[in-house]
Formats: sequence, C-alpha cells, structure tokens
Amino acid sequence: MTTRPSTPTVRSPAPTRRSAPEDARRRLTGPLVALLLAAGLVVVTASVVQGGPSARLDDLVYALTPGRDNGPAVPDLLALGIVHLATPALGVAALIAVATVLSGRVGGRGPLVVAGPALAVLTVTVLLGKAVIPRGAPGYGQQVLSDGGSYPSGHTATALICAGVLAEIVSRLHPARRARAWLAAGAWTLLVAAALLWEHFHWLSDVVGSMFLGSLVLWLLLRWPLQLGERVAPRRRHGDGSSAR
Repeated sequence: MTTRPSTPTVRSPAPTRRSAPEDARRRLTGPLVALLLAAGLVVVTASVVQGGPSARLDDLVYALTPGRDNGPAVPDLLALGIVHLATPALGVAALIAVATVLSGRVGGRGPLVVAGPALAVLTVTVLLGKAVIPRGAPGYGQQVLSDGGSYPSGHTATALICAGVLAEIVSRLHPARRARAWLAAGAWTLLVAAALLWEHFHWLSDVVGSMFLGSLVLWLLLRWPLQLGERVAPRRRHGDGSSAR
C-alpha cells in the first residue's frame, strides 16, 4: 500500500515588530517636530513684536511684489480670487460641511471629532494673536484687513488647518491617497500665501508665522497626544469586515 506524501504545513509569517532603535527614533522625533514648530513660531513672533530681522525680509518681499492693481491683470485677478476663496469664514464653513457629510457616510462622528478641536484652537489662537499684537497690514491690505492686527494671517492659518484636517480625514479613510491629499493641502496653502503677498494684504512674517502656528496645531491634534485621527475610520460590519455604507 502506497502512502501519499504529506503536504507540508505552510505557516503564516509572524507579524513584524518595529525594532527597538526604530521605536526610539519615533519617540524622539515626534516631540522634536512639535518643539521645532513651536520654536519657529516663537522666533517669528518675537521678531515681529521687536522689529527684528523679519522686518527686512518683509520689506524685501513687499518691494518685489506689485500689490493690487499694480501688476499684470491676469495674475492680479487670480490672486484676488484665491484670497476671496480663502476667506476664513468660507473655509471653516466648507470644512464643517464636508466633515458632516463624511461623518454620515462612515457612520460615525469621527470627521467632526477631528475638525471641531482644530477649528476651535485655530479661532482662539488667531484672534488672540491679532488682539495682542497691534500690527497693521501693508499697502492696500490695511484697508481690507481692518479687523484686528495683521499678525498672524488668518487666511493662511485657516487655509492650512482646514486643508490639513481634510487631508488627514481622507488619509484615514483612503490610506493610499495620503500623499496626494497632503500634497494638495500644501499646494493650496502656498497658493493662498503667495496671493496674500502678491496683493500686499499681509507681510511675509504674517504668513510664515501662521504656517508655523497651523502646522503646530495640526501636529498636536492629529499626531500627539490626542491622536484624534484614529477615530475617523468607518465602522465595520460584523462578520465580513467590510466598511459600513
């Protein structure tokens, strides 16, 4: 009687674990990123308050940009259109609307849980900065941006935080789209910053300070310690592991 050869048992590979040096690097670089962003914000803010080196860069960029109605017509119209689209009230309303729709689609309040704290911190920090630092906007912007001071730029901070929150929500729902989502958020923020500088609505330091502020808010809320982004994932059906519609 012949015996059949036994079929070798295929074992599933054991789950990989991060090495100790990799875990140590993650623990070190995480707080270091926040520290660098906070340091950049403090340096720019101090320079603005004390009239430090940032003033020379502000004047240089001001001299290199035409201001409203002083440059080519097409770039001027494009810049002005971007500034109007980036109005803080409009950006906040758009983020709330999108987060509400996505919350309904994923069957939970995850997107709203992420967007709410970000908008609250954005509003408080920008309004506080404008109230405490009495700084006028350059050129024509002095007439347009008359609510409070010019520093930090509310347009820039709102564009970065709203676009960043949307990018994080998209990244959690569709991990394969993370790079494209964050690239789009960065591109939109840079477009808004360039438009503000082109039209002389803000100084360079207003824009740079807002980028540090917005980046720090996003990092703290979405990475550490709250990790609110983990609550965006859609609910799973029992048994089949598929996403709820």
